[in-house]
Amino acid sequence: MAANVGSMFQYWKRFDLQQLQRELDATATVLANRQDESEQSRKRLIEQSREFKKNTPEDLRKHVAPLLKSFQGEIDALSKRSKEAEAAFLNVYKRLIDVPDPVPALDLGQQLQLKVQRLHDIETENQKLRETLEEYNKEFAEVKNQEVTIKALKEKIREYEQTLKNQAETIALEKEQKLQNDFAEKERKLQETQMSTTSKLEEAEHKVQSLQTALEKTRTELFDLKTKYDEEITAKADEIEMIMTDLERANQRAEVAQREAETLREQLSSANHSLQLASQIQKAPDV
Repeated sequence: MAANVGSMFQYWKRFDLQQLQRELDATATVLANRQDESEQSRKRLIEQSREFKKNTPEDLRKHVAPLLKSFQGEIDALSKRSKEAEAAFLNVYKRLIDVPDPVPALDLGQQLQLKVQRLHDIETENQKLRETLEEYNKEFAEVKNQEVTIKALKEKIREYEQTLKNQAETIALEKEQKLQNDFAEKERKLQETQMSTTSKLEEAEHKVQSLQTALEKTRTELFDLKTKYDEEITAKADEIEMIMTDLERANQRAEVAQREAETLREQLSSANHSLQLASQIQKAPDV
């Protein structure tokens, strides 16, 4: 459609209807003037023929009459053809003289066609942009979901770390207080302290082991998540590195707790040794 409008525009532009109308108008004016001149010439010829008949002898008129008749016939035929040609010209002239030039309309149509095509191209481009935006929104939603998962895991690690720290501090304080009280009491208190210390130590070891297991599980989950992030989003590497650092710190705190538990064992052994010494001291007077 756009190609047809463009071809028609170029054709009518080259045709130049306005110039043709001006030329036809000028020709019509010339023909009108010639018609007046021809009518005057015809009247003069008729008048001259009459004068010729009046002033020419009879025998000469007889000789010239066939020639004049033949000449008159040719003139009449030429006049007829001329009138027919002029009538045909005037018919075409009347049809074309007021015909509006289609070039401006075709030019406008061509411009509108180009604008429609441009709008179509823009709509196609907008559709592609909307599809791309939809894909970006989906990817962004997936990334947000993964960020929520990481945040939850980090919170869980902080909770584990705080629990481990609180329990280790509580155990250490309780052990310290117990040891101070146990050294001031009698053998029965030392024995009760020994049993209590042994039970709490086992409980502490059990809790440390549980926390260590939970940390190992969390480490595995974080490692899997980090692997997935490395494949999908390189930009998350720094954040995963921070989580791994926090996990390493938690492991270090767990190791500190284990060392504190070992210290408690040593203190328990020392308490047992003190208990034995106290028993030996109590038995010594009897000897």
